This record gives sequence, structure tokens and C-alpha cells, in this order.
Amino acid sequence: MFSLKPKEEKFFELFREGAGIVKEGSQLMQNMMSCYECMEDRLAELLKLQKRGDEVTETIIRRLDETFITPFDREDIYSLARGLDEILDAICSSVDKMVLYKIGKPLEEFQQMVEVFGKNTETISETVLLLRDIKKNYSVIMENCQEIKRLESEGDHLYRLGVAQLFEGRLPLLDVMKWKEVYQQIEKALDRSEKIGKTIQGVVLKYA
Repeated sequence: MFSLKPKEEKFFELFREGAGIVKEGSQLMQNMMSCYECMEDRLAELLKLQKRGDEVTETIIRRLDETFITPFDREDIYSLARGLDEILDAICSSVDKMVLYKIGKPLEEFQQMVEVFGKNTETISETVLLLRDIKKNYSVIMENCQEIKRLESEGDHLYRLGVAQLFEGRLPLLDVMKWKEVYQQIEKALDRSEKIGKTIQGVVLKYA
């Protein structure tokens, strides 16, 4: 006789690690808002995190091929792994453009958007940990999924507001173009976070 339980548990450990890496990346980005002179150094740290995140994603996908019994549907495991990876990629892309374009001090509206995004990654990280016992944590998980959606909507409002303010004539046209691209990347990260919330919600509804 043998047990598949250790292999099942390994998925939760990998999800915890992946969500923690995303949260750490988001925190690094938040720190840059008040220390933008250090942005190049922070980008180097982010790229290291991105590599770690890629390794976690690859490990999850490999284990999907090796494991007979999984904690929940393979498609959902894959979607959750890829979703976390995509959020981290969007963070790195946003900061990379900020460094590449030498845009200097972050705009106030952008800082607010990054703060909201940070709250969302914290909620995602907390929620992923609760997936280990869906039945017990059903109510909290569902509340968190609603909070993820609410924060995405708040971030989306800030995105529209920030982009609109870019065209009010306060900045040179070239700076407007640079900032618009940066805004789009963080907005993409927020969209990916909402997608993760929907994936988690779907898993809970299947297995609660």
C-alpha cells in the first residue's frame, strides 16, 4: 500500500510559495514608490523573484504530469499556477519600463494604484493558503474572492482616472506616452488578479 497524500500536499506548498513570491514582488514595487532612486536595484531583485516564480510554475506543471490524484481539477491547478506567473510578469514589465524610460518620481495616481494592487496580492496570498481545507474555509475564501474583485474594480477606476489626467497637459507628450505604457502594465496585473479570484471561486464551488 502507498499514499498519494504527500504529492497532493506538495501542490499546496507550491501554491503558497508562488503566491508568496507574487506578494513579495508587489511589496518591492510599493517600496519603489518612496525610493524611486533605487529603482534599478529593485528591478534586479524583481528579476530574481521572477526566475523563482518561473521555477515554481514549471514544478507545478511537471507535477501535474507525474501525479495521478490531484487536490482539484488539473485545469484549475494549471490556471492558478499560470495566473500567479502572469501577475509577476506584469509587475516586472511595469518596473522594467519605468527604469527603461527613466520616468523619475512616480505620479501620485500611479502610487495609489500600486497600493491597491498590493492589497490585492496580500488577499490572494492569504486565500491561496486557505485552499488546503476548502470546506472549513469556504466562507472566508468566498469573501476574499469578492474583495479581490472589489480591489480590481477600485484599481481599474484609478487606472482610468490616471490615464485621463495624463492628457490634461501637465506633462510633455513623450512623458505621457511613457506613463501610459506603465499604467497599462499594472492594470494588466490587476486584471490577472481578478482572473485568479475567479479561478479560486470556481474551485471552491466545485469542491465545497
